[in-house]
Amino acid sequence: MAIDPTLRDALSAVTPASLARALMRAGVKAFSPLGLTLRGGTAIGTAFTLRMIPARDDAAGDIAAAIDAVPEGSVVVIDAAGTGSPLPFGAILAARLVQRGAVGLITDAALPDEIGLPHGAAPLESSGTLALVGTQQPVACGGAAIHPGDIVVCTREGIVALPAGIAERIALEAVEQQRLDLWIQREAERGESLGSLLPPDAAALARFQSETKPA
Repeated sequence: MAIDPTLRDALSAVTPASLARALMRAGVKAFSPLGLTLRGGTAIGTAFTLRMIPARDDAAGDIAAAIDAVPEGSVVVIDAAGTGSPLPFGAILAARLVQRGAVGLITDAALPDEIGLPHGAAPLESSGTLALVGTQQPVACGGAAIHPGDIVVCTREGIVALPAGIAERIALEAVEQQRLDLWIQREAERGESLGSLLPPDAAALARFQSETKPA
């Protein structure tokens, strides 16, 4: 599903850290994959999930068909059971994802360094083979819980997955939080005591609202 342009602009304007703080205030847990190396720029898209496990025999799902089902604008999230094994035909699959219009690829499998789209991947830790066992299911990736349709923000500063139902509220809170953080930084640079700024007391918040409200 396409992301509303206004929501995309808001998500592009904030840092993963600001989104993370808003998600924590909302009680959301396990929203950020860790231990992945980020390469290739930024990506914002809806999660399309695949689940893979170490191959035990020749039986495996059809990876090619799963990749061909990825909608335009997706961030593909592949749960590789934390193995760090290489993603089968990683560069070829990534090339097909680019052709399909995917905007990013996140996985706890290992990937080639250059695959033509923004990605986060695990370091190579195993030479084992992976088998596809599910698509469009909730998955675990880098310690995060990611559901199909989540909105995934991937930048060089981190990866955050937002539940679609609260994504707009989280984005707006993050924008406001970032505005407040910038104001606090400027106040500190002017010599204002941190005692009233961290966290901002009622007087500081009133000054923030007064000094930053639209003309």
